[in-house]
Amino acid sequence: MEFGKFVREVYLRSEPSVDLDKVTGEKKVNCSDHKLTVSEYNNILKEFDVKDDSNEILACNMFMLQSGPQLIDDRVA
Repeated sequence: MEFGKFVREVYLRSEPSVDLDKVTGEKKVNCSDHKLTVSEYNNILKEFDVKDDSNEILACNMFMLQSGPQLIDDRVA
């Protein structure tokens, strides 16, 4: 898995959406300004073929905790 593509996809599908490839210069993305539903996060994991018992799922979840958009329950979205 290309982790950079995973991160980009997460932010493309967040609300509000942002394309990290277009963020330039000193402009930074504040992760707390973005939200992503749990079901959409699970869809991204499936698309990137991230297995539940892999180091990749650990890396993806750690990214979400530290730098990813806030995960929200679909029933709240």
